[in-house]
Order: sequence, then C-alpha cells, then structure tokens
Amino acid sequence: MEEIIDLTELFEPVILPPVEFFAVFDPTSGAITAVGPGSAFLNEEHKISMDQEVAEMIIEGKINLNSCSVDITGDSYVISETRALYKIDDVLHRIVEVKHAEFDKPNVFLSYKLNSLTIELTEEYGGTKKLPKKFQPVKKKKINWAGNTDMNFLITDYNDPNVLYKPFTIKISDLVGKKFVLKNLELPTKFSVYTRRLFKNYVLEIK
Repeated sequence: MEEIIDLTELFEPVILPPVEFFAVFDPTSGAITAVGPGSAFLNEEHKISMDQEVAEMIIEGKINLNSCSVDITGDSYVISETRALYKIDDVLHRIVEVKHAEFDKPNVFLSYKLNSLTIELTEEYGGTKKLPKKFQPVKKKKINWAGNTDMNFLITDYNDPNVLYKPFTIKISDLVGKKFVLKNLELPTKFSVYTRRLFKNYVLEIK
C-alpha cells in the first residue's frame, strides 16, 4: 500500500529568533562607528546591545550616527543630538485613544480628566508613566534631552484639526521625572489631540 505523506509536516514554518542589534564603538572615545545585527559583528570586541527602534532609525538615516556615543563608564548608549533622533515625520498625527491603540507600549501618555490634560513620558524615557507589568523591569534609555526641544500639540474638534480649541507647546525637559498638566480646559465630550511626532507611540486616555 502506497504511503501518504503529509506535506504540511515537511514544510512547517520556521520561526526565526528576533534580531538583536549592536553598536560597535571606539573604546577610547566612546564614539559609535557602526550599527547593525549581531551577526555582522561576531568578531568585534567592543560592542554593546542597542534598542532595535533606535538602531533601525540610525540605519534608515533618521539619526545621525555621529550624534550617538557610548557612555563607557555606565556601559550604555546615549544620544547627544536630540533633534536628529526624534525627527520622525512632519505629518500632523492624531493621537489615538488607548482603547483603539494597536500597540501596548506607548512613549508619550496623555490623560484627560475633570477639565485637565496630563502629559507624561513613560518611565523608559525618564518620565513618570509606569509601563504595564509585562514590560517590567524597564530598561531605561539614557538620553541627553536638549532643553529647547519643543513638543507641539493641538486640541481640536473630533477628527478635525481645522477646528482648533487650544494649541500648546511644552519642552521635553518638562516631562523628565515629572508630569505636565494643562488645567481649566473646556472641551466637548469628543475631541482629538494632534501633534507632529517626536516619538513613535502616543496614546490618549479620556476618563
């Protein structure tokens, strides 16, 4: 009797391990000389693991490699030119509500309650907003924030940035280790907040 072979068993999908990115650096100056997957630097002695998001932005040219350096004493990387790091796009971006977010690890968290809007960085970036338990313990990024780096927001009609209720600007340094609270707002039940992204993931919670 002819044996029947189940081809699905022969061609099961191969699950590849996640790619770990590294930065190669000069051990004397701390200057980063190359960034890429670990497989490219197997024979490099002076290298350090790097956050995938930052590594990809360097590879795509969104971060100037010369703006990055390794803190040799602390064994971690820092970004010395904030504007080069966070110029993601120039598109007006509507901040999604928490209940509709397709990601669960925000970088910037906005919360509206009792006519007050609170803005926080998550703890990963030196802010006060705690990340969910599944991300604990959090490996905090050591970043040199430029004190003059502005974060611009527009509070508008729901899904309509042309109807403006209130624009406001804060400094990234205003969110390091503390919250920023905008008080005495008179907003309709439904509204939107827009920004030009400096970070990848923003969320808004309306209580």
